[in-house]
Amino acid sequence: MDNVTSLPVSSNPCIIKLDQFQYTFYQQSRLEIHSPEGECLAQIGEELTRIAEEDAIFQLCDQACLLEVLFDQVQDDVKIPQQAFTSLADMMGKINVHLKKQIAKT
Repeated sequence: MDNVTSLPVSSNPCIIKLDQFQYTFYQQSRLEIHSPEGECLAQIGEELTRIAEEDAIFQLCDQACLLEVLFDQVQDDVKIPQQAFTSLADMMGKINVHLKKQIAKT
């Protein structure tokens, strides 16, 4: 976007509203923001979203395996702190959403 003039630094977000043509192009490709020197500052798009989702799924699987091993090691009753309980519930919710997506694909 060579035609963009410099703006003063602000804590408010810069909002870019796409027209229908730009939105269609955005959905089918990747958007990159570069510095004046050509350095890539940010990438946005379908491919990156898919990769991020795959990474999140792998991380979720790793966390579930770690919990399984941890729970196998528990011998006695354990009192779980509220924060840990909330984190476990959050993780179980994410697993549930992932499993529902997988079922919907079949």
